[in-house]
Amino acid sequence: MVLVAGLLVFAAGQARAASDARHLSGGGTASISQVAMNVTIDGAGSASGSFQCLMAGRSAFVLGAFGLAHNMIVHATPTAGSVAGSVVTFSGPGSLILDGRQKMEVHMQLWADIATQSFPLTVVEVGTLPVGTLRSGQI
Repeated sequence: MVLVAGLLVFAAGQARAASDARHLSGGGTASISQVAMNVTIDGAGSASGSFQCLMAGRSAFVLGAFGLAHNMIVHATPTAGSVAGSVVTFSGPGSLILDGRQKMEVHMQLWADIATQSFPLTVVEVGTLPVGTLRSGQI
């Protein structure tokens, strides 16, 4: 009987934690990049999912500051996150591909404001990119 009661309490706790989860998804063309994100943040602050950011072509004015000619691509797996009002923050490890030649392991941080459809991306080992605002698509 005690074992059954314990399992019921555990299951209720798991259901409550699942209901505290938040999900951020979407993407599109931003002022300096193209982005896609699919991130789930649980009530304990753990995150899972994926984040992609491609800076090429329209981003030429940004790429020069990093000594690049063609593109900068960030692929990341969020591991921590939080939600406060319309702002979703997440961070985690990832990889950075520079001009298709160099790949390095990095850590990224991002906050996305759902209300303004804007986000700044920080690649810890490189720096913070200017705030991007979605021009098409939606998060």
